[in-house]
Amino acid sequence: MELVLTGINGSNPLGFLAALGTTLTMREMYPGIRLSWRIGGGFWQPVVHGCTTDREAFIQTLFSALKGASLEPFEAERKLPFAVDFLVTKLKDAQTRGTFQDRRFADFLAAFGTEVYGDKEAFNDTSLRLVRGGDSVGQGLLAYAVTIRRSVDAAALRRTLFEIWSYQDDGPLLRWDPVDDQRYALVWNSPEDKQKKQIKSMLGANALALESLVLFPVIPTSKTVVTTGFHRSGRHEFFTWPIWQCPVSPDLVRSLLSIPELHADRPNRTELAARGIAEIYRCERIAPNKYYKNFTPGLPV
Repeated sequence: MELVLTGINGSNPLGFLAALGTTLTMREMYPGIRLSWRIGGGFWQPVVHGCTTDREAFIQTLFSALKGASLEPFEAERKLPFAVDFLVTKLKDAQTRGTFQDRRFADFLAAFGTEVYGDKEAFNDTSLRLVRGGDSVGQGLLAYAVTIRRSVDAAALRRTLFEIWSYQDDGPLLRWDPVDDQRYALVWNSPEDKQKKQIKSMLGANALALESLVLFPVIPTSKTVVTTGFHRSGRHEFFTWPIWQCPVSPDLVRSLLSIPELHADRPNRTELAARGIAEIYRCERIAPNKYYKNFTPGLPV
């Protein structure tokens, strides 16, 4: 049994992350769930295997599972990064009470960042943090995540998974969608209009994408830290992700995201095709200003 998520475009980093988050969220309901991709509507669409083929039943099950997923990792603090000592305390707590069956808290902490090279007050955090570390009231990615999770409903999930993205939702922007980069020089409205009207988002996509963070841990290297899926070239930082056609489990997705060849300037397509990878997308992590980052549109490598 399989279900095509026709609303998601695999070339969009937010769409890719939302597809991963959907699979992870549904794993407890459908232990044999798998994810693949196929061309449909002119773009790569995710296909979920081993679940119900009824769209409405899938949406309701997904909504129930998402609402039941613990918010504890996001409630650890309001901003990201936060104090190194506090992270170490949380890591010890996660190690003590984590189990093979329940490692959610530990996996999210590993995705938030690492205390290695902690020679400053705050730890080195994930390259997937594109919003400012903390806004004027001290809120950052973690506080935004809580707001998104508490606001999402089944209708928002339906619009994300099975409809053309309409961008009609209010709420915090995580800036994982290239369209979130709406600088005044690039939009129709004047700055005054933009201040009066908040940029709309895809609430369901952001809620699901947050669940995918566990697949992108921050890894210490010999000199610095690297977020899974990212690499630097000179002054530029890139996010690269694979598209595969063979159904794979969430655990195998973790391995696919870590293939070093993906991050070559010109990846060896023959080698990657032998591993089932049909396409590779890459976007740049840019800094339009000193407060936040954005992703550029994903392009084939």
